[in-house]
Amino acid sequence: MTDNAGSRMVYHDGTVVKAEGNKVQVKIISQSACAQCHVKGVCAAADMEEKVIEAVSPKPLREGDIVTVIMEEKLGRLAVFYGFFLPFIVMVTVLFTAHGLGSSESQAALLGIGSLLPYYLVLYTLRKRIEKDFIFKAEKRDKY
Repeated sequence: MTDNAGSRMVYHDGTVVKAEGNKVQVKIISQSACAQCHVKGVCAAADMEEKVIEAVSPKPLREGDIVTVIMEEKLGRLAVFYGFFLPFIVMVTVLFTAHGLGSSESQAALLGIGSLLPYYLVLYTLRKRIEKDFIFKAEKRDKY
């Protein structure tokens, strides 16, 4: 689905578990595509997980309210970029650079894997700046 500005949006239904002003914590059920399958009871691949996310709401909400959490699809891609793609590029670059500079394969592999520690420390340090871009919105909806 798209909003008025043409951005693709992602929607999840959830329940407010904590409300403070315009910020709320919403419990959602994250599920893989196969979680909806009719044989999920006998399949080990079915995956459902509860998550609590922080969202903002223009209208006051209370604990127990049923809401829809909305996020721009491009923010999901950005999260995958920061969390998986960029660290992969860092690790492979360090691996090949170290090996090219004369390190043994095992040393280069350890340096490549070790390069993830500073990467994720920098990411953790910048989390306040990054989280300003990742805004979830919560809208109240009628009970099922």
